[in-house]
Amino acid sequence: MSDITIAALQAFRAVARCGSFTAAAADLLCSQSAISRHIALLERTTKQTLVLRGHRRVQLTPAGEIYLQSTQRALEELERGAARMANSAPRSRTVKILAMPSFASRWLIPRLARLHLAGIDADIELATSIWDTEFRKERFDIGIHYGDGSLPGSQLLLHDSLVPVISSQLARERPIKTLEDLQRFPWLHDSLRGSKWQQWLVASHAMHLTCTRSMKLQDAETTLTAAVQGLGIAIGHDALVAHDVGAGRLVEAWPHHVPLAAGYHLILPHRGRGNPGVAALVDWLQQEARAFRGDGQT
Repeated sequence: MSDITIAALQAFRAVARCGSFTAAAADLLCSQSAISRHIALLERTTKQTLVLRGHRRVQLTPAGEIYLQSTQRALEELERGAARMANSAPRSRTVKILAMPSFASRWLIPRLARLHLAGIDADIELATSIWDTEFRKERFDIGIHYGDGSLPGSQLLLHDSLVPVISSQLARERPIKTLEDLQRFPWLHDSLRGSKWQQWLVASHAMHLTCTRSMKLQDAETTLTAAVQGLGIAIGHDALVAHDVGAGRLVEAWPHHVPLAAGYHLILPHRGRGNPGVAALVDWLQQEARAFRGDGQT
């Protein structure tokens, strides 16, 4: 009897429930030959024929019917035991967050110092990615994705808008008094989303403006870093520039925000359910987002 495996018992129960080796294999996500080997193992170990072959729908022998009752009781007890152990095990304190890089560095990280004030007892693992495929893999407890909210489990965290920003020092040295004054500075472009300047100019009825010099950078993070360093004017997302504006590193080069259809969305896969740290962090993120929408500078 020691040769009997849990996998063999599960295969036998699946065959009885599904009515065929093929259906049982599909149910257990294994091959039909694996099901056959499991049934053969049980019959060899018990020295009984448990399943009648050669029928379109398999039938259990009388011995098979008796053995099925014991199999079901044994598997159900094992499943109950596993559930009891899972419920009694200490809950993980680790919360894995996957966010867009610029959002992580310019909106999320500046706020993480306030976590202890909210009484949240969680160990944070923060990873970043710009690729939708990484967010679809759901190898995280909380995702923060920029887009239209079409990814599974998405819920809106923050709307988005565009505004031109410049270093405060550069603005003091060369004050901008008219819309045309924007042309006196290099324009910084984000290669990943290269249409931001065009979007802002169209919405601001400023298509007549041109720049004499420009600089193309890899992404929003490097573009805003270049703006902070005084290399020119960047078109920033309001959620990404608010911390630097609040700290005095950046100022709005022209106070016209252009709303966008896209925004920042929370993605909450099934794996985070049951983790109290995840629920607490989601509530905290939503509170921070509400505060940000309220004054734009928190």
